Amino acid sequence: MKREVGSNLYIPICQIKDVTDMMLPYCGGKGASLVKLKRAGLPVPDGYILAPDADIEVISGIKDRLKGTYAVRSSALNEDGEHASFAGAYETVTDVRVEDIEEAVKKVRASAGDKRVESYAREQGVAPDKIAVVIQEFVKPEYAGVVFTSDPITGSSARMTGNYVRGEGELLVSGMGDAAEFVFDARKNRYDGPDEFKRYAGKLYKYCKKIKDLWDCAVDIEWAVSGGRVYILQARPITTVSRGSEDKYMLNGTHAGEFLMTRTNVGEIFGMPVSPVTYSIQEKICDSVAMPHFIDNIYGQAYLNVSVVASSIVSLGVSDKKAVKLIKDIVGRLPEGVTVPIYPVRGSKTIGKVIALLRPKKTNKDMGLDYSPVIFSKIDALTTREELKAFWDDEMLPYIMSSLAEVFKGVNITGLFTVKNKVEKMCGPDLANRLLSGCAGIIDSMKPLLWLEDLNEGRITREQYLEECGHRHSNEMELMMPFPYEDPTFPEERLKSHMASGVNVHKMKEESQARFADALKEFDSLYPRRSNKIRKALSKYAKANDDRERVRNKGVRIFCALRKYLLRIAEVMDIGNDGIFMLYIDEILKMLSGDDSVLDKIPPRRELYDRYLEYPNFPNIIVGRFDPDEWVKDQDRRNDFYSFGLRDESPADNDVKGFPGAAGVVTGKVRVVTDVEDAAYLEKGEILVTCATNIGWTVYFPLAAAIVTDIGAPLSHAAIVAREFGIPAVVGCGNATTVLKTGDTVTVNGAAGTVTILE
Repeated sequence: MKREVGSNLYIPICQIKDVTDMMLPYCGGKGASLVKLKRAGLPVPDGYILAPDADIEVISGIKDRLKGTYAVRSSALNEDGEHASFAGAYETVTDVRVEDIEEAVKKVRASAGDKRVESYAREQGVAPDKIAVVIQEFVKPEYAGVVFTSDPITGSSARMTGNYVRGEGELLVSGMGDAAEFVFDARKNRYDGPDEFKRYAGKLYKYCKKIKDLWDCAVDIEWAVSGGRVYILQARPITTVSRGSEDKYMLNGTHAGEFLMTRTNVGEIFGMPVSPVTYSIQEKICDSVAMPHFIDNIYGQAYLNVSVVASSIVSLGVSDKKAVKLIKDIVGRLPEGVTVPIYPVRGSKTIGKVIALLRPKKTNKDMGLDYSPVIFSKIDALTTREELKAFWDDEMLPYIMSSLAEVFKGVNITGLFTVKNKVEKMCGPDLANRLLSGCAGIIDSMKPLLWLEDLNEGRITREQYLEECGHRHSNEMELMMPFPYEDPTFPEERLKSHMASGVNVHKMKEESQARFADALKEFDSLYPRRSNKIRKALSKYAKANDDRERVRNKGVRIFCALRKYLLRIAEVMDIGNDGIFMLYIDEILKMLSGDDSVLDKIPPRRELYDRYLEYPNFPNIIVGRFDPDEWVKDQDRRNDFYSFGLRDESPADNDVKGFPGAAGVVTGKVRVVTDVEDAAYLEKGEILVTCATNIGWTVYFPLAAAIVTDIGAPLSHAAIVAREFGIPAVVGCGNATTVLKTGDTVTVNGAAGTVTILE
């Protein structure tokens, strides 16, 4: 009854408990699910799986082992998958006597040709597939039902919803039985439902939690109670609660659950849709800090998943309110009445992974945290796929992990969250703003501009400038984008442009520090007994700023080495037109191990990625499910905020207000710039209005009389750098680029966080 098919062992009929990994491809979706549940020790009724091409006569060989009655169900090879379930499409026959099993199997197999199967397959864009058949012991249920571990509509995993009927579950599916409803509060571990079912609820809830962790996604679970015992009959991913197709790079994180997402801070880092390879590296970094998808993806556009961060904090025993308060300065302002959805996270797992990441690791001293000639020359010397793969295993991966550990080791940016509030309590918001402006010294984000003048004056060499600033640009975390040091005309062209502007940034910095010194004298005069206290607080704030910048700077250097490595692979493997960036890092490693089939993924992903590039920036804040294509069609769409199921009928807000970024009041003409490539049109004395800024924009800051951004918070790039240069700034307005037009005359009040349009 066994034969070899390719490299796999093919067994026409096999007990569920005996299925091996080699046999799984012949079990179909439902059969594979039952195998997975059985292996995990869950109470799954015993039974057999009949392979798709098996002769029906093989059933006679097991009949002497069969007792009682059986449920005969389909298990198509594409059934119960993450993207297509085919639930209810194929035939199911229950309470089948042993002598009638062959006829039941024929009936189930014949259902593969039913119109409902063909119709569903057509809707899902897949072809009907061959079906295996599950022959499983039938448990005569007192109760039968389903549990959704996440809400199928909203995606919320804070509550598991379920229903049941007395008797067989088919009554529930067909709608012929009156269903009772119940809820498991997954955060409070509480059952809410009919008293008659309460005695079984605890056990069912325990199984549901285990199954959800096993699948690591939202799951639809079929169950039954028979003889006072809870059985699990089936589990399948909820296809409506899915991030999308990883294989196609068709991703929408808002469909994977109920989350609040924001572009604040993340929108500064990723100004364009991320490529597949960058996304895959991003995912590995998220996993390494025990917060999968905390940087999420909507059609390539990167978002900070606030719910992931807040839920992880709550898992450590912090209240919802305090968790959101702790991160409010990096999240930005939330609309009135909007709350952050929180869901259960296993706290011990989070703590363990973070501790493991921060534990000091042995670092390869030859490969420092830079794009030094040492690592570059090693990569250039690789000439075969075998050498490239060995280099990843032996040097590249250890380098990345050691570098990440070094980046995060000892970093404490809580001063950014706490000091600002403490200083405001000591002396009020106005004086506090002036004290916090200029106290940080020269941070990394300012060096590309300050060191440019040093280069011009001969205080540093061209090589020193390249080493310190050659990796910094507006899309520095996108592996597809070249770094400035790759351009042979860098930094001469940048220097020529800056000198033509007539701006003296060293003088601007000196003036900012002088204003800080005056503010400190004013504080000492008003609060002489708090002199030491304020200096300690400001020192802590400066250190936190430096830590924040250091993390970003050293993180970018890791990407320099990664890009160099990827370009070398593309050269050795003769993959042109940026094709290497259309693959995930794991696929690239498979290719280096000899699997060239992954190259077939490049053309369709490139086509999809090009489509992503055509979309406008999605809203700054998104709550719940979001459909980009529907949003684009909406003529009244808002760019600042979107909430699933909530349509804001109020007229567009023409007031521009945001967070106080940097103190100062200035009146001038607006220049709206949505792409850093167009920032060269900014004229000295104009007010720069843009979506977000990052280090690539720093060279244009000194030209601006003030900075206004859609995206941002008090700790965003625009706010920190503007403060140090003494340029008034209002950040996180949400609608600045929509309401304001180039040529408008406005007054920017950085301390108040307002932008007033003048008639």
